[in-house]
Parts: sequence; structure tokens; C-alpha cells
Amino acid sequence: MSAAVLRIEARGVARARWFTAAWVLAAALVGFFVVVGSRESAVVGFTGLGRVMGGVVQASLLFLPLLALLSTTQAASAARQQGVLEWYLAHPLSRARVFWGLFLPRLGAVLLPVAGSVAVLAAVAWGLGQPVGVALLGEFLLLLLGQGFCFAALGMAVGVTARAPEQALLLGLSLWAACAALVDFVLLGLLLRWDLPPQAVFGIAVANPIQAGRVGMLAGLDPQLGVLGPVGTWATITLGAPATVAYGLAWPFAVGGAALLGARRRFLKGDLL
Repeated sequence: MSAAVLRIEARGVARARWFTAAWVLAAALVGFFVVVGSRESAVVGFTGLGRVMGGVVQASLLFLPLLALLSTTQAASAARQQGVLEWYLAHPLSRARVFWGLFLPRLGAVLLPVAGSVAVLAAVAWGLGQPVGVALLGEFLLLLLGQGFCFAALGMAVGVTARAPEQALLLGLSLWAACAALVDFVLLGLLLRWDLPPQAVFGIAVANPIQAGRVGMLAGLDPQLGVLGPVGTWATITLGAPATVAYGLAWPFAVGGAALLGARRRFLKGDLL
């Protein structure tokens, strides 16, 4: 029965408009960076299709979390409102299996368009004789997996606490806006306006999974570049480039894991109906 839940939810996700929009957006990003990003000048330490791939990944750091939140925040609340949860639980099926049936297809649908685009770009680069390093490709894919997992898990945590799909959507959008806004220029404004200690400001910045992923990616490419920004420069100087890369890759998984455990516990023990 758990496999049947996965199939039902996967089919529903495949028919959803946001899934189609994700493929269109991923294709548009690739097309945009192919046009403007494959020039001869070097940006963020690499050229050619490697540069295109890096641009796609950097842009994905903003839209992938939003896509993950949009797909998962309403999963539980909409299923409750439509009577789907009641139908699932009327069968000899544990709450844990229903939870994974709601989460896993959406996680896969969030990751597939962007990660698939990066993998296709890597294959094309190899075919054209411009191979992207295996380590760099692995870092890009891990980064995307971490961001997708983190925000999909946060979306599930929001969704199991919200009582209505509209409330869940609003909370998810607010969470994304808060994370997307915590970038260098906002934090520097706080630092200058309220005279906060630099360590506190930078600590807030690197606690943001989006910022951690961005800094980890850029530190892996070239820790000396100005595009790291003040937060990235501080992290690289304080931790060192290898530790900064490891942190940027691992922190989203840690945040997502904690959020997913909390969401699962609430789903198993809370009032679903």
C-alpha cells in the first residue's frame, strides 16, 4: 500500500502546474546563461559551459528553495482539506508511510528539473571537449540536493502545523522571503545602522541555508574572488576554504534533517483530521 501512495502522489505531482513551470524555468535559465554566460571572459573562476553551469546553480539558489516550499507547504494541509488524508488513513497504512508518500515525490519533482539541467550541461560539455571537473560537478549536485532537501523539509514542517492551505502558502512565502533577504547588503545595513558586532551579523548570515550554499559554492571555485562578498570573505578567512565549502554543503542538510524530523513527529502525533 505504501508503494501505491507513492505512485498516487507522484502522478498528482507530475500533473501539477508548478512541476511544469519548474521545467520551463530550468530550461529558460539554461538558455539565458548559454547566451550570456559562454563568452570568452572569465567570471567566478571559469569559462565556457562550466561558467554556464555555475550561473544556473547560482540562480537556482533563489528559485529552488521557493519551488521546494511551494510544493511541500500545502501537501499535508491540502490533503487534509480535500479528504485525501482521511482516505489514506482509512486503509491499513501507518502515518509514517503516508508522510513519506507525501514528501518523497515532491522532493524528487523539485530536484529533477534543476539537477537534470546541470547533468545535461555536464554531458554536453564532455561531448564538446570542455569537460567540467568531477569534483566541481559533484559539488554543484550536492549543493542543489542540499537546498532542495532543506527547503522541502522546512515546507513539510510548515505544512503539518498550518490548518489551511492558504495559511501554509503564506508561511512558506514568508520563510523564503526571510531567507532570500538575508544577503550581504541587508546584513551590512544592520551592521551600520545598529552597530551590531560583526560576528553576530556574519553568524546570522551563515545560519541562512541559502547564504551558506552560495558561500560554499563560491569558496570552492576561488576563495580570493571579490564575488564572495563580506560574509563569504569572513567565513573563508575564519574557517578556511575547505571548511567553508564543507559547511556550505553540510549545513542545509543539517537544517533540513532537523526540520524533517520535527515535521514527521508532528505528523505522527498531531491531530491530522
